[in-house]
Amino acid sequence: MFDITKKRALETAKIDLTDGEGAPLLDDDGNRLSVTLCGPGSKTWQQADAERSRKQASRAEKNPRRIASTIIDHRRDDEIDFLVAITVSFNGWVYPGDFPSQKDMFRAAYADDSIGYIRDQLAVEGNGWSAFNRSASTASPSTPGNSPG
Repeated sequence: MFDITKKRALETAKIDLTDGEGAPLLDDDGNRLSVTLCGPGSKTWQQADAERSRKQASRAEKNPRRIASTIIDHRRDDEIDFLVAITVSFNGWVYPGDFPSQKDMFRAAYADDSIGYIRDQLAVEGNGWSAFNRSASTASPSTPGNSPG
């Protein structure tokens, strides 16, 4: 019998970034920019997803008549919080500024609507399995040191 655990998803993956038109996002020297994210099979991702669900449930309990509008009103902030929690690193780039922590830099970058295409791309990639598939060309092996604490 085939051992299905050989097909486990990776805990982290490097996501190559694209610009708002879908072209590769490159630095001034032509190097590809990327972000490393924790995937749906990782404990970090599962905790971030649970926290997102708890926030949504809490808001719904506080105002049960406005559940849909409450979810819509907070979607962007919830998405940013989720991405900050699952981001391991920015690769080949930084968001300018003086930040007390790397997580604060991630938050500032994801909150910047002028580069919102990065947030939108990572929200799609980070909520799916394909980038974390062992056969995915952009996937990088996960190691215990890759997961944020």
